[in-house]
Amino acid sequence: MRTLIITATILVPTAASAGGYLVPSMNPRDLALGGVAVADQNGPEATFLNTADLSSQDGLAIGVAGALASNRTDWSDSPRSASLSQSTTPPAVAVSYGEKLPFDQAWGVGIAFGVPGGGSLEWPDNWAGQESVRSVKTQVFGFGAGAAFQLLPYFRFGLNYTRYQATEEIHQALNYLDHVGDAGLALAGGGNSIGVATEIVPPQVPLKIGVTYQHSSTIGMTGHAHFSDVPPAFQPMLHDQPISEDFVMPDVVRAGLAYQAMPGLRVMGSYSWEHWSQYRSDHFVGDGGFVADQPRRYNDVHTIGVAGEWRHLPVLPQLTVRAAVTRNVGSDQPTDTLSPSLTDASRWALSIGAGYDILPRLRVDLGFQHQLLDSVTASGMDALPGTYKTSIDFLSVGLNWRMDLARNR
Repeated sequence: MRTLIITATILVPTAASAGGYLVPSMNPRDLALGGVAVADQNGPEATFLNTADLSSQDGLAIGVAGALASNRTDWSDSPRSASLSQSTTPPAVAVSYGEKLPFDQAWGVGIAFGVPGGGSLEWPDNWAGQESVRSVKTQVFGFGAGAAFQLLPYFRFGLNYTRYQATEEIHQALNYLDHVGDAGLALAGGGNSIGVATEIVPPQVPLKIGVTYQHSSTIGMTGHAHFSDVPPAFQPMLHDQPISEDFVMPDVVRAGLAYQAMPGLRVMGSYSWEHWSQYRSDHFVGDGGFVADQPRRYNDVHTIGVAGEWRHLPVLPQLTVRAAVTRNVGSDQPTDTLSPSLTDASRWALSIGAGYDILPRLRVDLGFQHQLLDSVTASGMDALPGTYKTSIDFLSVGLNWRMDLARNR
């Protein structure tokens, strides 16, 4: 009976989580605008969010940013409770170059690096849910390249390629009744994705329209499973061995509008869809005969947002201020498969930020976003009982140098 219990519960959590697995762009302007600026990119970071805008740029542009991501999760199942706080420092770097051509045509190319997905959680020692998970650390690095062409003054399109490289480490307690051991996974792997984008600027109207699609990528992970303090009776089943898993970066569709409401003031709106329903389960396979499978049944995620950017303020022309609010729905995991490995829920996100022109071609940007997730409560026989409440803060600071920064777009 003890063998059956351990086999059913070991290593089923993973770091993938619908909605919560993807992280916002750490470019400070994009962060301050809540990711709503799908139709209003204005730097090399367009390589990831809307590649088509690369053809609107003129000359060389370079953007670098450092960020801090901090999340807090509280779990309670009266009278038991636990809390964790974890921070990571995802970077963002992008470079682009564009040129104007005769007949109102133009082209542009860009390369970028960022961390589009991941999460890090480390629960307190000996917490009540340690047999579900002790710690999770996942990073998905994105290396992107894109090209864009302006066919007509009011129509641009772009293509991009992204290479994902992921690392994942998970630890979970194993209760042998007379003592507690540890089961750990360490995996790494990569996958590819392509995307298409367009930007439309209707003639004689201060409006821009942007639509993008990023294709899903299955990231094949391979690594090693390690079991410590295993009693002799369980060693034939629980022994160190190579292990593999596939998980998905989903299809993502974004659509947005940007409207010049008055000189210097641009308002924006966007909608995005993430195809998380294609992620059905976590499936670990070991070369030594170990297999673990956990149903997930994630929901598709929908996000809507509005944002505003006010440039060239009358009191301080070098200053730009930004703000956004977004609502994400559908991230709630089915409560009977909810796991503390990376809890997720629908959320509100509030964003603010500013940019300051240090020199005509050099700008410093600051962006901050606070995400407040809805409370979620586990249900069913297989999930760890309890209620989770999570909040996440992102802070990003960066420099942007470009040959056409002073151009009023």
